[in-house]
Amino acid sequence: MKVNIMLMSGVEDGDQRLLDSDNNDGKLNGDRWSISIGRQDDNDIILQKDTFVSRHHAKLHYEANQWWVEDCQSTNGTFSENEDQFFLDRKVSGTLLLDTTLMFRVGRTWLKIKPIE
Repeated sequence: MKVNIMLMSGVEDGDQRLLDSDNNDGKLNGDRWSISIGRQDDNDIILQKDTFVSRHHAKLHYEANQWWVEDCQSTNGTFSENEDQFFLDRKVSGTLLLDTTLMFRVGRTWLKIKPIE
């Protein structure tokens, strides 16, 4: 499995992170692929330049052809764009199904999943 995570704001705006489960990016457990996001070096997506990102902020999960985002009890929260209420972000509590046409935010960094077929 492969995915391209695009950074859509902040100091690293425009950067991309290409991840591939075949290269041991993230953790593959059966049919579930998990990708960690945070400031600390042991994350799969490292966002050291955003001081509002926790050391271990959030995780992305890919399972049953769907992407999910999970907040890992971060200090500043994880949010998703809300297609129903423009300009109002949805705070992630637990795990939330992600629409890959929408962006999500950790700290002050907006990200977007670009699946690779």
